[in-house]
Amino acid sequence: MIEKVDKFPCGYTGKILSIDLTNKNIKTEPLDLRIARLFFGGRGIGIALLFKHFASLTRNGKYKNPFAEVNPLSENNVIILSTSPTTGTRMPTSGRIHMNFKSPLTGGYGSSNGGGKWAVEFKKNGFDAVVITGRSPKPVYILISPTEISIRDGSSLARLDATETINFLKENYGKRAQVLAIGKGGKNKVLFSSVMVDRGKALGRGGGGAVWGSKNLLAICAVSEPGTTIPVAHPESFDLKNKKSAMYHIKMKLDMGKFTRREENYGILSAMGSLGILGMVNNYKQLIHNNMKDTNHTPENINRISGEALRSHYKNAKSGEKRIRVKKSSCFNCPIACKRETTIIDEKGRIIDKGEGPEFESVTLLGANLSIYDLSLITQASYLANRYGLDTISLGGTIASFFELYTLVSKKEKLIDPEKLLLKETENFTAKYGKPGFGKPEILIPIIDLIGNCEDIGRHLAQGSYRFCSRYGHPELSMSVKKLELPAYDPRTSFSQALCYEMNNRGGCHLEGGYTAPHAYCAGYGEWPAHRIEGTALISKNATLKNTVMDIIGACTYGSFSLELDEYAALVNGVTGDNHDSGTLKEIARRTITLERTFNYLCGFTDRDDWLPDRFYNEQIDTNEGRLSCDRDGFLKMHIEYYRSMGWDDHGRPTQETLKELKLDKLIDGISLI
Repeated sequence: MIEKVDKFPCGYTGKILSIDLTNKNIKTEPLDLRIARLFFGGRGIGIALLFKHFASLTRNGKYKNPFAEVNPLSENNVIILSTSPTTGTRMPTSGRIHMNFKSPLTGGYGSSNGGGKWAVEFKKNGFDAVVITGRSPKPVYILISPTEISIRDGSSLARLDATETINFLKENYGKRAQVLAIGKGGKNKVLFSSVMVDRGKALGRGGGGAVWGSKNLLAICAVSEPGTTIPVAHPESFDLKNKKSAMYHIKMKLDMGKFTRREENYGILSAMGSLGILGMVNNYKQLIHNNMKDTNHTPENINRISGEALRSHYKNAKSGEKRIRVKKSSCFNCPIACKRETTIIDEKGRIIDKGEGPEFESVTLLGANLSIYDLSLITQASYLANRYGLDTISLGGTIASFFELYTLVSKKEKLIDPEKLLLKETENFTAKYGKPGFGKPEILIPIIDLIGNCEDIGRHLAQGSYRFCSRYGHPELSMSVKKLELPAYDPRTSFSQALCYEMNNRGGCHLEGGYTAPHAYCAGYGEWPAHRIEGTALISKNATLKNTVMDIIGACTYGSFSLELDEYAALVNGVTGDNHDSGTLKEIARRTITLERTFNYLCGFTDRDDWLPDRFYNEQIDTNEGRLSCDRDGFLKMHIEYYRSMGWDDHGRPTQETLKELKLDKLIDGISLI
């Protein structure tokens, strides 16, 4: 149990940086100790501060229900960036930053998590979180340093892409400077635009970049005093020479894990990066294809875009083909080193382009799901998305919906008015680039350019797949949950993953909602049948709690493939001096998820939003267990079992008893949930 204390545990600074862009007001405020104890850090503190902001709009009488009424692109939205007490310590992968906002893509809870080193530089300036409100009348960036915290003129950044912005600020403030930045996607308010961390990592999902763009906030540069460290309560817990220390045990587990062990021991992530899992995902018939119509890929095509292909691309490329040179890299204090810095080189050895990636999700959504299997082209597309600041999952999912929609409409004899509108609004595109469709790599780069610049048909694609398909009469072709596009694992191949997609508060996502798809071949419930109904709700719930804990304590999900929550709790206790275990961490996670759920409920979401698209219930695909689809009656049963296990009613609404049990009643006090 957590002991009641009247001071912050070790690892906290106890301070929040508050920035009002409208009035150019910067101040330091105390972090509420009660919020710190109830929500710990990261995603937990993020939702608490997000909810507190919207609740304040209720109490000042400006809105009857600001959760539902506030336009996500208005000045009354807020940006929350939160660290954890473990951020910047010797806990592995402790460089994560969490961002919260009201999502312009979903209209509800917005949440995104990124790696790199920005969080460490920010926290070393003495803050646990930053809360950004208002809107600047002109482009600005924020500088956070030991000698100065200021809102600076950003006109010199206005025409730069995200990578150029990051490079410019690093050149001005030194190599230690770490930068969050948006590209043209955010500036043009693409609803799935991201905030880039370093040069190739991203706070990617839900359209946070558009929120920054709506506030005319282009970047935040953080640089700390050299030699600054984050104090911990028990340094001995991190002593690798002590075989009884928590860190020694953790290192042993990471070195043994199939995903996390070192390259020389055939560790998948260290040897091939995140793309190393693509072949396994395909072997289990999970890898999506053609807007998730099936999971059918030829072995030859998979071999062209796999982790093995990237690892050996420079050596194995044929004469006259582009080559990709690969270099390993990592986020702050990460022993796994899954990141890849890549350079594309032409047949004469000249550099064409370079950047970070491509990651597994990018290769799948911009490649396999579009029937494109040219790894060098997909890599270039990934670079381009990073420069525009576009979430590659939503980007690829939206393009796939466009391809399927156009193919469907172009084959019909009798068209309804919205379908006629599609053909009219794609006339310029088809005249210049040809008809959109799967297996056409030559149109991938032009489409990304149009979306990033919000030009021609790109203006409508920039609204995301749900709004795009709805405009032309076919919302059913948007493969999304709560309007957030689904990632690389077909839900019909893993009912536990499918349920996690549905229950996730930010929408269709494999991380915040629980990452169960790869359990069968890398970690966890390897024996759990992929298409079982009974008991699966609890499997999904446990996965959700575990991934939520990772976001709260500021650690990377990949480490959780080798480590259990009690092992993370030992590291957390080494930092804070608390006495956490898996039970207390899961309680914080459940509290966090329930408050997120309440936020969405106040935004107008209901249990009707907790469903996959009809395709997954009506259309069977080939799986390793035969031809299957999701069972709607079975899923309804799982929904209710999941809701009840979380302390919600049968329609997914947190009960008053649960709010009181989780000590959320005072935070929500005065806000009607009826």
